[in-house]
Order: sequence, then structure tokens, then C-alpha cells
Amino acid sequence: MLLVPSNAWTVPNLLTYLRLLSVPVFVLLHLGGRPGWALVVFLAAALTDSLDGLLARVLHQQTRLGAFLDPLADKLLMGAALIVLFVEHEAPLWMIALVAFRDGSMAVGAVVVKRKGLGIPASPSRVGKYATFALTCFLVLGLFDETFTDSPLLHAWLLVAGYFTGLCVAISTAQYFLRWGYLWVAPARRVP
Repeated sequence: MLLVPSNAWTVPNLLTYLRLLSVPVFVLLHLGGRPGWALVVFLAAALTDSLDGLLARVLHQQTRLGAFLDPLADKLLMGAALIVLFVEHEAPLWMIALVAFRDGSMAVGAVVVKRKGLGIPASPSRVGKYATFALTCFLVLGLFDETFTDSPLLHAWLLVAGYFTGLCVAISTAQYFLRWGYLWVAPARRVP
């Protein structure tokens, strides 16, 4: 019998579940030749990302499950959109590599730090928030460019957004290692 925590069905968690479910729907719509509908699903899912965090604070429904699932849903949605745009020649390979390195480093770092019994830094830095916002803007522009392919101005904005996003992701990655990299090699906490 599967045990579900009593706080698994909060309003913010429900929005996160919807965002998780939107990832395969987004991919299937895009691969099925419906980029406009894929864009609508992506925008709706991105909106729930802002909304679930706000509701968690306002309704005092912050949970450990939500703290785990919310960033996971974000990474899956952003990663799926980035890969779809790469396949459609809208996103460069270097951006996928940079985002994958940052997210992979953070995931490995979280596991290493947790196994050592140390506290995992949970709050994102300001630069990290800028990087996430820039990546979201890049993805939305890329999806718009994919949907409305006859706009050279939109394509130019996509290029500018891509380089700005890459810069933000690179700076946030460097900042992560400067602020928290020492935890990778710090000694484990002794259990009394």
C-alpha cells in the first residue's frame, strides 16, 4: 500500500503536479506539429510556477514534498523545451550543455552534501533567479519564433536573449561553486 503524506494534496502541490503532467503534453504537442498549442501549454505551466510559490507562502502550505517537486518540475519543463528547441534548430547545443552542467552540478552537490549530513542551501541566489527568468524568456521567444517563423525581428531577439541567458547561467554556475563548492569537500557531520 502506497503511503501518501497528508500534506501532499495542498493547492501549491496540485499546481506542481499539473506542471509535471504538462511536460509530456508539451513535448507531444510540439513533436506532433502543433507548436502553437505547445506554446500555450508552456506558458500555462510557467504561470503555475509563479503561482504555486506565491500560494505556498500566502496559504502557509509550504511542504518538503513541494520544495522537492517544484524545482524538479521546473527543470523538466525547461529541459524539455530547450531540447525541443535544439531539435528544431532554435537553441544552440552550448546552451543545453551549460544548463545541463549547472543543473547536474547542483543535483550531484545536493546528494553529496545530504549524504554528509550537512545543510543543503535551498534558496536561489539573485543571479540564479535572473538566469531562470532569462532562460524562461529565451524559451518563450524560441517557441514564439517556432510558431511564427516569418519574423526576422523575433529571430534577432531570440539570438540576443540566447547570449544573455548563457551569460546569466554561466555567472550563476560560477557563483554556485564560489558560495557552496566548499561543501563538496567539507568533512561529514558527526552524529552524536
